[in-house]
Amino acid sequence: MSRTPGRSALAAIAAFLDGLPGEATRRLRGTYLQEYAAHLATARDRPAADLTLADLLDPAHAEAWLLAAARGETRRRNSLRGPAAPASANSMAARTSTLNTFSAHAGHPLALTVPKPEFAPRLSPTEAHRTLKLLTAHQPDGILAATWERTTALIALAVTTGHGLARLHPMTLDDLQLDHPLPHTRVAGAWYPLDTVSRHALARWHGTHHTLTAGHRKALQGGDVHQLWVTTAPGRPRAGRPAPPAGLPAARRTLEAAHRRLVTLALGTPLLLEQFCPAEPTETTETDDPADA
Repeated sequence: MSRTPGRSALAAIAAFLDGLPGEATRRLRGTYLQEYAAHLATARDRPAADLTLADLLDPAHAEAWLLAAARGETRRRNSLRGPAAPASANSMAARTSTLNTFSAHAGHPLALTVPKPEFAPRLSPTEAHRTLKLLTAHQPDGILAATWERTTALIALAVTTGHGLARLHPMTLDDLQLDHPLPHTRVAGAWYPLDTVSRHALARWHGTHHTLTAGHRKALQGGDVHQLWVTTAPGRPRAGRPAPPAGLPAARRTLEAAHRRLVTLALGTPLLLEQFCPAEPTETTETDDPADA
């Protein structure tokens, strides 16, 4: 693979992403590198397609992007702290780590200092189970029943397994074994037993999942919808196309937004999904959300 400084920046980014393992890692790295390229293109008043690899590897350009991002100037969507809030320490750590990894891959490592990530305080196991029990028993006003059921099932898995959304999002129906004498679920290749509250939340969502997908599942890719997490309402029509129906595979950002809304309405505070997990996070990318960066 050519690593010449004159190579197209976008081509270099695409080649870098193609070699990364895991969809979640590619998604995160791609989000930040595309943000960097867009920021640099705007700053230099040039189309992103005209940027070169040397442009991306220039330390002054990297520093300018990171400073702008830290001030919240590159934010794409609103955050819990408002549209003008500074970026979180976690998102800045992820940006810096991404640029270090990319530049090393290109043969010109920048070796930037990675900010120390910050992790939200976790609920104790007792607090997490009590909060889960409360959330599964009471549907807040203003939230669709199906969305509430999906979100409480997601929280139940976080409490039970200690895994965040990066590993819960890819789950399929085959990962649930709810009718066994000891109900259990599989996440990232490992099986976890389910208590009564968690089994109830997952069984309720399993039934709703069937209802949402029964009408059109045979028409999708020639078979059933096996993804555990599906949309609970029709989407928006785009570019003259009809609105997609409910029951299609749900994007990670859809689950994140629904979780925030539920916990904020029900508890009065936007607890992160990771705060329900008893285990400590193992890496910044597991909990960092580019949408809040």
